[in-house]
Amino acid sequence: MKKRWIIVAVLLVAAVAAALPDRPARTGPVRVVDHSLVDAGGPFLGLGVSYFTSLWRYRNDRPRWGSDMTFLSRQGFNYARILSMVGWYSAWDGLEIAPIPFTSRQGKRVDAWPDYWQAMAGLVDASWDRFGMRTQITIFADAQLMPRRDDRIEHMRRMLSDVVKGREHKIILLEVANEAWQNGFPGDEGTADLREFTKYLAERTDVPVAITSNHEGSFETLYRDSAADIATWHFSRDRSADNGWRPVIDCRRLAQVPGCPPISSNEPIGPGASVASESDPARLVLAAAYAYASRLPMYVFHSQAGVFGTTRFEDTPAIGNFRHIPHIFPGDLANWPTYDSTDPDSPLAAEGCVSMICSSKGKRIVCVPVGIRQEGLTLTPRASMQMRAVDLLTGKELRTFRIEPDSRITLPGGQGAVILLGEVSKAGAKTNSDSD
Repeated sequence: MKKRWIIVAVLLVAAVAAALPDRPARTGPVRVVDHSLVDAGGPFLGLGVSYFTSLWRYRNDRPRWGSDMTFLSRQGFNYARILSMVGWYSAWDGLEIAPIPFTSRQGKRVDAWPDYWQAMAGLVDASWDRFGMRTQITIFADAQLMPRRDDRIEHMRRMLSDVVKGREHKIILLEVANEAWQNGFPGDEGTADLREFTKYLAERTDVPVAITSNHEGSFETLYRDSAADIATWHFSRDRSADNGWRPVIDCRRLAQVPGCPPISSNEPIGPGASVASESDPARLVLAAAYAYASRLPMYVFHSQAGVFGTTRFEDTPAIGNFRHIPHIFPGDLANWPTYDSTDPDSPLAAEGCVSMICSSKGKRIVCVPVGIRQEGLTLTPRASMQMRAVDLLTGKELRTFRIEPDSRITLPGGQGAVILLGEVSKAGAKTNSDSD
């Protein structure tokens, strides 16, 4: 009988261990080197997920929070974007996050959380220690609930002293505000405060700092020559432009603005997103791939479940289709020179798609075509290449082929999320698998 109970106990321990995600393989604080994120394990791609109610759930519904984080970590996400305060708008009724007492826009009185700083620190710890996910802290979400400038500075001071200090390796980014022009930082005075607050943080911590996505003014006015390490930006959700592909390719227009930092696609279109929604897995996964190949080091999956939590992450379309990205793309891809396929310096020219960008480093090549038309994708190389076509949704290799200068090859149309990986090779070299 004793032997049987020992066997049962061993099986239970094994089952619990299997149910938990792997411990974090990465270590050390995050730095921004050129356009890449780097920690002690080397360069990596930031694959985040919006989880705006995370702090509220950690404090008030720990089982739901743990279930959500277990699921998200298993999908390959390596950080969560959370809000440090909300409650000004009625949409947050019952989900308020209150570092100080405030009265909402509708006149509702909300008491301060007496354990606010303990909860925030505990969330950062548990996210990393249990699930291997770092935290992006958006400091001022509904900043209207904290209108006094002195209170805002004190909040940042406490964030640095009570949360960030000693946890630098667990935090991927500090973002000053969320869509600041409509959340407490309007006009030129708001922009000046945002830049000053960014400098305040950057002078007191080595954790990367971003400002906000501020669509009241220009990207350059906000970010050029600022203290920001990363520019968080919310790109177009206009599905009527570029044959429906504008939300995927819009990030490229700001990818390399002189005097501005590298960008995070911080709140892109997604399932249940406001203004416009997108649930097609191919388009959503290609949006991340296109961003990385455009020299963006960070991409955040944004969904209805990640905003108010009225739906579950497990029921969210496409959320399980990102897990192959970290295994397919090089961790330093955002540092590679990148070309539009129409550029004469691009290693590959392409016809039959809305857009294709190619990144290259030495002999290695990564190309991301989007909007492949039914007639297929025709490729013309400028050097001898050995290529692989890979399905991003499954991680499976679809075919390998060799292609020579001045020749052409057409890949079939109707394929959803295909990317091309390869390297320049010597003419006439043998391949393991050639197919037309």
